[in-house]
Amino acid sequence: MPVLASVLVLGACATSEGPQSTVNPASLGVSAGESGNPIADAAYWGGQYEQNPGDAETAAKYGASLRQLKSFEQAMTVLSVAARQHPDHAGIMAEYGKVMVAAGQGTKAIPVLVKAATLNPSDWRVLAAQGVAYDQQGQHSEAQMKYRSALKLAPDHPSILTNLGLSQALAGELVEAEQTLRRAVSNPSAGAKARQNLSLVLGLKGDFDEAARLAKADLPPNVVSNNIDYIRSMLVQPALWKQMEQLDAPIDTQIQ
Repeated sequence: MPVLASVLVLGACATSEGPQSTVNPASLGVSAGESGNPIADAAYWGGQYEQNPGDAETAAKYGASLRQLKSFEQAMTVLSVAARQHPDHAGIMAEYGKVMVAAGQGTKAIPVLVKAATLNPSDWRVLAAQGVAYDQQGQHSEAQMKYRSALKLAPDHPSILTNLGLSQALAGELVEAEQTLRRAVSNPSAGAKARQNLSLVLGLKGDFDEAARLAKADLPPNVVSNNIDYIRSMLVQPALWKQMEQLDAPIDTQIQ
């Protein structure tokens, strides 16, 4: 199968150096197909899918692993078939919607994610993905409603707060965006993405010193300098927000 073949080629490239060995995931305390290595997981679930393409859980896991590899077209091929076969399977509908969002197809993703949320109302990731889909369409008010609904299920989750803050920035609400992103950064589990997005918003507000300080925590000095110079140049452009809204809404990799 073409979908499986490309994954196996990637796996071969990743392990072309050094001795080859087969490790039983159970011996490491890791469930099969959940190693944390996207290539290994996609190869595992691809093999399972080839043996039983009609199994709903297998299709959902395979689609998710392909999404992690950014093989969006292949993931959509697998999940579109699975969605027709299992239209009321929450996991399949959630993964199908998320891969469409990841591929920038927010308009198509929204009805799929709405159905996924109906099938599993407790999944905050589906609500957050809906938020990203609305942001991709420039519908920032709707996006922010979804992020806030997700926060009710996962209070103060840094990835949700990060996307909410960026949505507010895209809507021109810089004060609110700064407050939201500071909440995200204050969470010990927040990563570099939250800090860099707060740095961006601070720069857009003209607070270049703090923006540079935050950026230096994760980026080389020359990159920080270039970024700050770019933000300064954006601020003198009359179409600042029009330019920003042309950017794809952020996809947080923690929304899995």
